[in-house]
Amino acid sequence: MNVYEAGLVRRILTDAGFAEVEREIEADVLLMMTCSVRSHAEQRALGRIGSFRALRSARPGRVIGVLGCMAQRHKETLVKNHGVDVVVGPDEYLRLPELLAQARSGRTGLVAAALSDECYEHVAPGPRGSVTASVTVMRGCDNYCSYCIVPYVKGRERSKPFARVLAEIENLLDAGVKDVTLLGQNVLAYKDGGRDFPALLRAVSGIAGRTRVRFLTSHPRDLTEETVRTMAELANVCPSLHLPLQSGSDRILKLMNRGYTRAEYLKKIELCRRLLPGLALSTDVLVAFPSETESDFKDTLFVVQSVRFDSAYMFRYSQRPGTKAAQMHPKVSEADSGRRLARLIEVQNRITRESNAAMVGEEHELLIEGPSPRGDGFLGRTSSGKVVIVNGPFRAGDTAVGRVTHLNGWTPVAEPVRGPAAVPV
Repeated sequence: MNVYEAGLVRRILTDAGFAEVEREIEADVLLMMTCSVRSHAEQRALGRIGSFRALRSARPGRVIGVLGCMAQRHKETLVKNHGVDVVVGPDEYLRLPELLAQARSGRTGLVAAALSDECYEHVAPGPRGSVTASVTVMRGCDNYCSYCIVPYVKGRERSKPFARVLAEIENLLDAGVKDVTLLGQNVLAYKDGGRDFPALLRAVSGIAGRTRVRFLTSHPRDLTEETVRTMAELANVCPSLHLPLQSGSDRILKLMNRGYTRAEYLKKIELCRRLLPGLALSTDVLVAFPSETESDFKDTLFVVQSVRFDSAYMFRYSQRPGTKAAQMHPKVSEADSGRRLARLIEVQNRITRESNAAMVGEEHELLIEGPSPRGDGFLGRTSSGKVVIVNGPFRAGDTAVGRVTHLNGWTPVAEPVRGPAAVPV
């Protein structure tokens, strides 16, 4: 999502006459897109602001801007305590050219952080030469999970107009994009008039041809049988789903205000795997939520071991001021939270490796995204979203059928058996 937000800002500033440079030392304006979901992300951002200030000291007149969720949450504090010149929340990016012009003329300490119903429906980031791209179809969140800062910094749910989503995707297809991800804090909540997310998925699939279509993130409470059946009916909608679990304990799920029980979550997993053969399933898991006991944690481990997610984002609870969970007690000790997270990671890493090892001997159609960052072949992706390294030569956007021969660490490695062939749009 932050990559997409940065693309919005890039387009707004480019249209206003700004030119992007490759190296920070060449820039007159230094902008940072931020996230407030976890305190660690904020601490890293504050450290980065320090390096920006050093660059400004070397050339007075440089402008430092902080954008996004952290700007919305901290507002004037970033000016007073950290020397930031321009602070712009996620609904105020259209004001950036005006604010930067003021800052460059000597007026600093500018803060624009009003929440609104902004969807940036007339701003499209563009693909930046990649064969993969994302499109934000809705913004904000109405769920108010007790640990989460997102509704307070990104506002209430609102959906981008149906026609604007399709127009943005058509532009990406014209630019050669072969894999499109529909983004939303809870993408399943999309609604434009009488058209809901399954309707949007059908419409996007209809214009995408053989271009792959994905979406994230999904709230389990809003995952309906209609959505799953729609995925199953549409050949270019990928059999991959990110469905955050957060906890396997009903008591903790209730304190989190997640709106489902463990049994309800597992029932939806069973539905998905029955209707979507070959489904790749990923999740988010949060340990050490206030008052979590060893028994609660074992419930989470049980679900992780039972479901066998292909991958997971695993975190320990991070207190966010202003959320209901910040007032909940007792807090789990650092020692216990660290131990529980380490155990969870150990279990999930084993499952992920076993899942990837099961691919050995299988053939998969791979979309080539480019050379492997490690220089050991080309990075291909299966329709279910799994990364495979395949020997070339290829070009980004090619497809090839590869047979997985072994793992390099956890990563499947394949030899091409057919291809390459460009995917028609």
